[in-house]
Amino acid sequence: MGDWKTIITIGREYGAGGRTVAKLLSDRLGIPHYDKEIITLAAEKSGLPEQTIRGPEQGSGKTLLSWFLPRGPMSAYDQAILAQANIIRKLAEEGPCIIVGRGADYILRDREDVLNVFLYADQADKLAYAMDTYGDRPEEAAQRVRQVDASRESYYHYLTRAKWGDLKRYHLSLNTSPIGKEGGADLIVQYAKLRRAKLGL
Repeated sequence: MGDWKTIITIGREYGAGGRTVAKLLSDRLGIPHYDKEIITLAAEKSGLPEQTIRGPEQGSGKTLLSWFLPRGPMSAYDQAILAQANIIRKLAEEGPCIIVGRGADYILRDREDVLNVFLYADQADKLAYAMDTYGDRPEEAAQRVRQVDASRESYYHYLTRAKWGDLKRYHLSLNTSPIGKEGGADLIVQYAKLRRAKLGL
């Protein structure tokens, strides 16, 4: 689909299929998708170790705006997030793509050509994903789901000072449990086309 012009950001709960849906969209639209690759690209560009780019779960409460003010040196955590933000902006400048997580909806908030999607799923499906992927027992799966979602929520709040998963921050919020990952990708493409037509993009 060589005429595709939309950048798609995907926020996601653990087990909702963010990476899978991104890959499906990438194949259907003929545009690249980025998830953990952003960590590697940010490490290469910034010179920071990949482990630092992954960062701790908790932050100091600063927002992106504060990073550009003359208030002394940034922490390693701030440097790591800023490195990822710079990569996300660079990828968006290079053309249409799909970016999973890392507050991309916030980082690219001034661009009109961005469609922000949030994926969530029923708890049973999230637990099943953890058990199938890692061989977790039910209690281990529940703990994994809680920890990963808490980490993503903390990261997003640290970056934006806003609530992760807030419906008003996304163009489309979608439960992948009733329709599956394929169905989710189909709906995102349809929504993006309708939005582009309405906006004249």
